[in-house]
Amino acid sequence: MRLRVRFAETDQLGVAHHSSYVIWLEAARIEWLRERGLSYRELEESGLSLMVSNLNVEYRQSTRFDDEIDLEVTLQELRSRQLAIGYRLRRRLLATATTTHIAADRTGKAVRIPADWLAAMLASC
Repeated sequence: MRLRVRFAETDQLGVAHHSSYVIWLEAARIEWLRERGLSYRELEESGLSLMVSNLNVEYRQSTRFDDEIDLEVTLQELRSRQLAIGYRLRRRLLATATTTHIAADRTGKAVRIPADWLAAMLASC
């Protein structure tokens, strides 16, 4: 996924604010799912969500307003109730990140990831 750093995502020096990276990770993750025929909206409408249980970002270099960056997404781990996703943000290597997600119902109880979702994500490996 490619994006351009918007002015609202920068600090007073024109450097992308660290919190913007988290928003970009979410956008890339949802697009990665969409490319596999999976709709996060439909998952939520069915009463499930993929809650973030862990987030780690290692910042390598800064990026600035109007820079174009590419976000690469990879599935790192997939279990019946949990998945981990890896990210690389590049123009040059800007950051690496991982998010871990737990499948949960509307009450927050951990549940199994639907079989069709597991199959679609495994097919991408």
